[in-house]
Amino acid sequence: MNLFYIIFIFFPLFFSAQGYASRWYNMDQGLPQNSIKDIVKDKYGFIWLSTDGGILRYDGNNFLLYNNFKTSNLSFGNFLGTKSKDLICFNNNDENCVLISDRTVKMLPNGKISKTYSMGNNVQYKRYYKSSFINNFFPETNCYYIISNSGTYFFNNHHIIYKKEKKPERKILSAFLMKGLRNAFEHENIIFLPDQKNRKTIILKDGTVSYDSKPSIYNDPESKIYWHQGTGQVFVINSGNIYQSKISNGILTLTFLMQYKKIEKELLYCMFYDEESNKLYLGNVLKGLEIINLSNFYTSQKNIPFSGEFVYEALPFTCNSVISKQGFEYYKDKVNKIYSADFNYDRRYLVYDNSRNLLYVEFNKIHRRYRSSNYQTYDSISFLRKNVEGIFKINNNFAVNMADSRYEYYYLNIFADDQFKKAKNIFRFKTNINFVKELNKDSVYVGTTHGIYLLSISENKILKHFAKDLPIKEIQQTKDGNFWFTTHNRGFYFLKNDSVIRMPEDKNGYLSSAHHILEDHYGFFWISSNNGLFKTLKKSLLEYAKNKKTKVTWYRYTKEDGLLNNEFNGSANPSGNILENEEFVFPSMEGFVFFKPGETRVYYPKKNQLFIERAQVGKETINFTDTLYLKSDYKNAEIFLDFPYYHNIENIYIEARLEGSPNSKWEKIKNDRKFILNNIESGNYTLNIRFLGTENGQFSHKQIAINIIPFFYQTLWFKSFLIILGILLVVLIIHARTNLLRRMVKTLKHTLNSKDQELEITANKLKNETEYQQKIMESISHDMTTPIRFLVSISQRLNSTKDNELQKKYFDEIYHTSEQLFKFTLDLKEYTNLFKEENIFDHAENRIHDLAESKKLLFDQIALANNTTLSNLCDSHVTTKVNHNILSAILHNLIDNAVKNTQNGTILIKTEQKEEQQTEITISDTGKGMSQDQLEYYSFVFENIERESFVFKNYGLGLHMVIQLTKKINAQITFHKNTPQGTIVKIILKN
Repeated sequence: MNLFYIIFIFFPLFFSAQGYASRWYNMDQGLPQNSIKDIVKDKYGFIWLSTDGGILRYDGNNFLLYNNFKTSNLSFGNFLGTKSKDLICFNNNDENCVLISDRTVKMLPNGKISKTYSMGNNVQYKRYYKSSFINNFFPETNCYYIISNSGTYFFNNHHIIYKKEKKPERKILSAFLMKGLRNAFEHENIIFLPDQKNRKTIILKDGTVSYDSKPSIYNDPESKIYWHQGTGQVFVINSGNIYQSKISNGILTLTFLMQYKKIEKELLYCMFYDEESNKLYLGNVLKGLEIINLSNFYTSQKNIPFSGEFVYEALPFTCNSVISKQGFEYYKDKVNKIYSADFNYDRRYLVYDNSRNLLYVEFNKIHRRYRSSNYQTYDSISFLRKNVEGIFKINNNFAVNMADSRYEYYYLNIFADDQFKKAKNIFRFKTNINFVKELNKDSVYVGTTHGIYLLSISENKILKHFAKDLPIKEIQQTKDGNFWFTTHNRGFYFLKNDSVIRMPEDKNGYLSSAHHILEDHYGFFWISSNNGLFKTLKKSLLEYAKNKKTKVTWYRYTKEDGLLNNEFNGSANPSGNILENEEFVFPSMEGFVFFKPGETRVYYPKKNQLFIERAQVGKETINFTDTLYLKSDYKNAEIFLDFPYYHNIENIYIEARLEGSPNSKWEKIKNDRKFILNNIESGNYTLNIRFLGTENGQFSHKQIAINIIPFFYQTLWFKSFLIILGILLVVLIIHARTNLLRRMVKTLKHTLNSKDQELEITANKLKNETEYQQKIMESISHDMTTPIRFLVSISQRLNSTKDNELQKKYFDEIYHTSEQLFKFTLDLKEYTNLFKEENIFDHAENRIHDLAESKKLLFDQIALANNTTLSNLCDSHVTTKVNHNILSAILHNLIDNAVKNTQNGTILIKTEQKEEQQTEITISDTGKGMSQDQLEYYSFVFENIERESFVFKNYGLGLHMVIQLTKKINAQITFHKNTPQGTIVKIILKN
């Protein structure tokens, strides 16, 4: 048997205290209950949790609960992956299984998924694919199996059996005890069984057994191993240290994640490490969910009882440490005491002299601690009638800020060496000197509480005073030679040719109290402040200095990212350092913060992981794909922006703009990740979402369409129709009135004509008879003048208002007035409504015999008056789901035509069941019948009505309407001559 060798990477006994932030979630924070059974991440980036109260989806801010399943068993267990990279999860006893696909959850039908139980050799096996820290095996079985791509391994309390597809099973190991399965794990289809009692590891590969007899952290009795086959993750916990196990080229390696004291005492169900967001998720049996945000920030503290950890000035001491004025040497993971010193004088300055001795200010003097004595011995330098306020090193010179005894004036003394014997330059100021920075070998910037002074050392004079209204905190020069300065609560500035340009602040204004700027090798500035550490691209600041319209984005690190305190300290010299090992060091209220810029990550969401597919209108949840449809009477709609992002959302600058609205502008999306759509007018809009996707300032965009559907009386075509109708009515009334007046004049002329012209009188009487009928119509038109004017007025007001309630009121008034004007057209209006009917089928079956009978009863008396027999011979068992109103209108018109055109005859209504689920209704009469031209005309109309425009012949409106209604219900109508006379109309319905 080939030996399988394992090489372990061990770590030193003491690990650095890596910073991390931790937060618990339980029922008080929205979980259905506190037991978290399993944690996985799907292919879209969302975190999924299984609990005893349902399935949860977590996006970094909200928990979305799925528990609306047709089962009372909501106790879900472990997740498993599918070939399509979806997820499945069983509830207790494998009663039901849910599928997590496309960011949602649905229950699978029974029989659609394989259970996690299997029968073999008359023994029930349980699939083993996830371990548990509490070491609870399933009580109903003592046999398990593990599936790998190379085969299946069956474990019982006696031996291990290996089974490969299409091959017989075989025993590969005897005398196996089930407790050996508790720390089992798999890497690349290789199963490892640590034997902690004998300090060895059993290795199962391709159905063969090998051993590694070397003691390791895997088979250490103090180790607990957590394995999840679905996520492919393996964790080893030993003495409070958490490691992640991986394998590469057959070699096992351990990566240290963090130290979690007393983790062995936690009742953990599950663990998941999201490497992409650098977060560790722990599912607790009792406490809920703990999310640990790992980071590469290290906060160094001296941990002295009753002593604060706030620090200010420090100098680089070794390649990876700094030294403070108080004599402490700070590394990222420990603190050494170099010398002891007590300070009561708050002057935050620390510099090296030319021999690397420490210089600082205390009790109005300069104190010097000597490197030769390991900084144990020191002396002091005082100045006659002057109080030392600060000390700076500029080029090879030393600058000392002194104040007179009354603090009326401040003097900047420039010394050529570190002996401080005689100043070669003295400059006097009325305000305190906060910072001194060399511009070149001859010129110096001096920052005061009232601006910046430019000094010339060779000329011994002040050349310029600018930024007079700004209280200067620090002045710094970056690698490119540019100068920048920070202020006390007035922001920070770019200094160019002695003119100042204020830099944009972050959205919360925290950079108004910026302290110190450090530049890394990647072109980014790191700026400490009173509320967080900020990172930004230097290039974007320089572009903003040229063009104020360019956008500058900031990435802010806080306690959530592993800092112990958000408040950094400034107003010191120096208040930030870069060490030889490329670590950045900033002082804070909780100690010195160490980090390497190249190892400190920024986090942005991926462009393809923003999903806009849910909205909430009232209590109704709307799911949509690309377009959100809303009724125009909605009040407000909450549109959810679903994207997995597990950090401070303010760092990604997510904004939204509703294009097409009158006040379209970019709006900030709050932490709830919702866009609120208030009640806006009907129409088509585009919701544009943008968010910062890279640290280079590039934004990602996504759009969805929003269609707010108007009521018909709100549409433009309806308003236009009413206006046009009103105009036409006015024109018709004017035209009719004019014609009436003309006819009246003609009538008067005819009355005055000679009565002796008998033939002309007779002709005039005939003409007057026609004109008399026209006058009656003209009188009716005259009576319509007032209501028509009212309709025009209401139409104008309807067109000019946008108020829904007023529009409805005006519409009702138009309707009731129109009802009186067109009372004789009410029947036609009812028929017109049939063409608006959307549902051509009813829910219930309708008896055709009953419909025909109702019409027979209606026309019986009319038929009897014509000496005509009307018979209903329809089969009482024949039914149809065709719309009752439409079919009733068709029968009504056809029977009506038959009755009106039949004298002394018979009318028969019959039904016949045809093949292919068709029903034929026949209405035959023995009346005067249709002409051949009429039969051909109506047949042609039925065949071509949908693709040609007709000027209908004057054969009657009813049959045209019947043809249109027949087309609407997808039926067929034919017209035939009856023998010996009359007409036969056949309607074929599709059931």
